[in-house]
Amino acid sequence: MEKFSKKNIFKAPENYFEQLPDQILERRKPKALHYYLSGMAAAAVVVIGFFMFHGNETVISSNNYQVELNEEVEYYIEAGVWNVEDVLSLAENPNELLDDITEEEWSNQTWVDEGLLENEIFY
Repeated sequence: MEKFSKKNIFKAPENYFEQLPDQILERRKPKALHYYLSGMAAAAVVVIGFFMFHGNETVISSNNYQVELNEEVEYYIEAGVWNVEDVLSLAENPNELLDDITEEEWSNQTWVDEGLLENEIFY
């Protein structure tokens, strides 16, 4: 070790460390702005594309979902997996559901003239 001189051979140029942050920032500005603008453009394309391709399908898909759900419920009822109480417990408003069923059933009935009912006896 004694053969080597003790002189510091590594020397930074004058004001190197004072000017370094400014030099780095100057080099990064164009790239940062470019990445920012390209990112904003990409986000705009994604948003516009989403609304163009999926905007109309949401109404259709919700209708298809309701049809599929109704078919599945009917399958469970016909298969005997669910009974009346199960279906009513799943409904948001069971009274409205019962009213709709009653109205549908009674609207299909054929009514007899009232003159015929006078001769019948009801117990």
